[in-house]
Amino acid sequence: MSSDPRVPSFPPSDSPTLALVHPTPEEKFETWKLNGSSWRGPLSLEAYLRREEHLASQPFSQNGGVTFWVLVDTASSVSPRPILASCESYRKRAYVSKSGGQVEEVVSHGIGSVFCNPKFRKRGYARRMFIELGRSLDNWQQKDGKTADFTVLYSDIGKEFYSKLGWQPFPSSHIALHPVANGQKSSRTNAELPRVCPLYAGDLAELCKADEIALHDTLARPHVERSGASIALIPDITTIQWHHAREEFVANELLGKAPQVKGAIVRGEGGQRVWCIWTRTFSSEQEGNTLHILRIVIEGEVEKRKKSDESASRNGSEEPNQWQIPAVASILRSACLEAANWAMQGIQLWSPTHLIILAAKQLEPTARIIEREDSIPSLRWHGPKLDPNAELTWIGNEKYGWC
Repeated sequence: MSSDPRVPSFPPSDSPTLALVHPTPEEKFETWKLNGSSWRGPLSLEAYLRREEHLASQPFSQNGGVTFWVLVDTASSVSPRPILASCESYRKRAYVSKSGGQVEEVVSHGIGSVFCNPKFRKRGYARRMFIELGRSLDNWQQKDGKTADFTVLYSDIGKEFYSKLGWQPFPSSHIALHPVANGQKSSRTNAELPRVCPLYAGDLAELCKADEIALHDTLARPHVERSGASIALIPDITTIQWHHAREEFVANELLGKAPQVKGAIVRGEGGQRVWCIWTRTFSSEQEGNTLHILRIVIEGEVEKRKKSDESASRNGSEEPNQWQIPAVASILRSACLEAANWAMQGIQLWSPTHLIILAAKQLEPTARIIEREDSIPSLRWHGPKLDPNAELTWIGNEKYGWC
């Protein structure tokens, strides 16, 4: 500690005077200013601050949907009090299936916007913040004193730091495709693929509800490859709208217009459908502009799993229906065309299944699976102790869960 009274001193990271608290409105704004210098991307700082206000006003974030946290020294006499580290937690609806096919809807949380002021780094404050946060999230926003089952985060700093604090890494693979301009040839052309229709904002609520029901049914069915507990974040409409609010704000700031097409759908045999919902991410460098598939749904795949206890095709071991591969290829091609229209430099689809990989290779034979070193899904189990011999399964480990 400094002996100069004009220079503030800070306690060690294990000090009892450190506390994780909720910031004042002024402190919340200050955290945005601090992290905006690193995360604003192509936006000006002023626009970034407006974007954060905009996201905090979305239905997903309202009524306690987002909680702001800061680590401070409660013994500090400095005014305003220094913010040593900060983060946000987002309340997320989720399903948990523990045994016997019983599915419970629970409250989970996703952790994001983790930031430590560069002036205070290398002092252990981020680690201390997560120790306190883990304790706080044990019961945060739970009913009747219930303990949370799990929380998630998406690591941009590798696997080691968070795993030591209890958030264990899960698979972080995605398949990468390239934009396709209208008229540009690919292995399968539009004429060879099923008819695809664009999805707009007004189409999504019904599809999200159908997805939610099917996801519940998936967790309720016994499965030979899921011997332990299974969890899933629910891809409900407010979650999807939050992602779209983010892309629309940035697009309006940079280009003066917002994207209207939110995904694509193919209607197949017997009323079965395949659809995907996407979002665009604008980077400070154009090379980083990416169209992300938030969620892909294959209704025929779900129906086939209802009729069989065999391994599900989401794990790559069940033969797909004949119409499924070209249907998926059709919506992926639609995503590639949309990416080109918006100067995206790539398309990412997280946790691709065997079926999706087959469909992608029909469009782009050299399409490959990439293990990400950023946005690594990580999960901490807060609930009752699990069977150490049974694996915890994360269903729907896709981009929509990111925050």
